[in-house]
Amino acid sequence: MRAGLLAAAALLGLWASAAQAGPHDVAIHVTRLGGDTATAQPFLDRFLRHLEGAIGWPASSLAGKFLTSRKATTGYLAEVKPGLALLEPPLYFELRQQLQLKPVLQVESAELITPRLHVVVKDPALKALADLAGKRVCSTLGEYPRYLTAVVLDGQVDAAKAWKLKPVRQALKGVRGVLRGECDATTLDDSQLAKAREMTGGKELRSIHASAPLPPIPVVVLGDALPAAERDALVKGLLQVCDGEKGKAICAEMHLTRIVPVDAALFGAAEKKYGG
Repeated sequence: MRAGLLAAAALLGLWASAAQAGPHDVAIHVTRLGGDTATAQPFLDRFLRHLEGAIGWPASSLAGKFLTSRKATTGYLAEVKPGLALLEPPLYFELRQQLQLKPVLQVESAELITPRLHVVVKDPALKALADLAGKRVCSTLGEYPRYLTAVVLDGQVDAAKAWKLKPVRQALKGVRGVLRGECDATTLDDSQLAKAREMTGGKELRSIHASAPLPPIPVVVLGDALPAAERDALVKGLLQVCDGEKGKAICAEMHLTRIVPVDAALFGAAEKKYGG
């Protein structure tokens, strides 16, 4: 599972040397499978060497860093002011207007992407979102109540006001919380829910709400700091990086299918729900 997350860390890099901070730096924040900065580095380097070849840039002209938390990522964005970023959707929506974020690509990956989320319970008395008023909800979106409310719950309830939200770093912790009675509900995607039902006591888990399709991880431009020609070259290279036998092998070992153009309709629908 850790290798899957490290794949996302390898999607983008910092342009030029570590001494050159700013528009040619990239912030990377992907949380679904865990991982850490140090362990990510070899996977990151391997991918970046391949990406350089795809773009036709000099060897070792790309460097990269993977950030493991919301705090670390926002701090990096504020201090370094990078030109590009790969961000989990909730953080993207939180920062998109403040930092003038514009999606230019998106990630396809069965392991890294959350296509939709369920609100999952065990107690048979809980049948609808309204039944969770005042209840404990463990969620990987606990730090993002606005995204949870507007995009995942479609505005049906205000998660920050109606629920006792408890942030968890991994979906499995939310599942265990529900099974042990420490949480009344949690949020899981389709594959996580299927696996949770295979755990001891998991057959009693039920979805009482399923979200509309959710936007995947975007690759975003931060303002206009990155020169257009360099941005376009990097975008073109990322679109091709999983092509060919070598590219497919490198992407497969990182649990990455490919990088594709942005689904403007999907992001637009989510942005409309999230609001300004």
